[in-house]
Amino acid sequence: MKKFLTGLTVIAVLSSAFSACVGVFFTDAGTERTVENIYGQQVVLYGNGIYADNSLMKAGATKGMDLVVLLAGLMLLAVILFFRDKKAGMLLQTGLLSIILYASVCLIMGVTMNRLFLLYVLQFGSSLFAFLLSLQAVAAEEVYQESLYAKHLVGTGVFLIAGGCSTFIWLTFLLPVVITGQPMETIEIYTTEPAFALDLAIVLPSALYSGIMLLKKEKIGYKMAPVLLTLLTGVGVCVIFQTIFQRSLGVVLSVGQMIGLVASFVVLGAIAAVLDLRLLKYAKQTS
Repeated sequence: MKKFLTGLTVIAVLSSAFSACVGVFFTDAGTERTVENIYGQQVVLYGNGIYADNSLMKAGATKGMDLVVLLAGLMLLAVILFFRDKKAGMLLQTGLLSIILYASVCLIMGVTMNRLFLLYVLQFGSSLFAFLLSLQAVAAEEVYQESLYAKHLVGTGVFLIAGGCSTFIWLTFLLPVVITGQPMETIEIYTTEPAFALDLAIVLPSALYSGIMLLKKEKIGYKMAPVLLTLLTGVGVCVIFQTIFQRSLGVVLSVGQMIGLVASFVVLGAIAAVLDLRLLKYAKQTS
């Protein structure tokens, strides 16, 4: 199974790295244009490169995500080449695959269809099955030194619960739509936002479960924690790059958005990185 997992991971890395490079660096010298969405709102489209038919906000956000995927892919290659026989490598591999998988879903469901769509499908399929196999391997094996289970990681458990609950911020966008039936101001040319569904339906319950299991000192909590912490670290880094790209395209966020949607997730990602490293140091040296 290890060879199959490695093969799937390499496919996920190569496909995601190629699509990310095209997303960030490809240009066809196009220019911005304005269109009217189905709600009668005027939306400015990026007009350049592979994200030409996406709004300025979405194009900037996706380019930022592409950079994080590229970094995650490079780290995954390093894990495969140098740490594949170490338990820490197994945990890190699963977490990094979750970042690529999350980004793949956003590409196939949240970005206007473009010429890379079939590559996005390959990226999604390979990262999905690689993640599931990697997660199964983590669940089936003893990945930590026994000394870890003597530690009551209350802080990490509480952080995971708090990190999961941070996804409730999306309700500030969704509840007005549910109550009034009016479209979101930021929906632009899209019909939905996949990040809302991913975070509320998958990340939230996973983080809550992992946090509660950690507080109960159940082994599954210790195994799930680094995967989720790696994902949260990726989210924090992603928000930084997304904001940089959006500002370069002229998208200016309000003070409230900078605090609630940027600063809070950056702090969350920084804390997750520290806690992740703390857990990984207890991983067994060999598989």
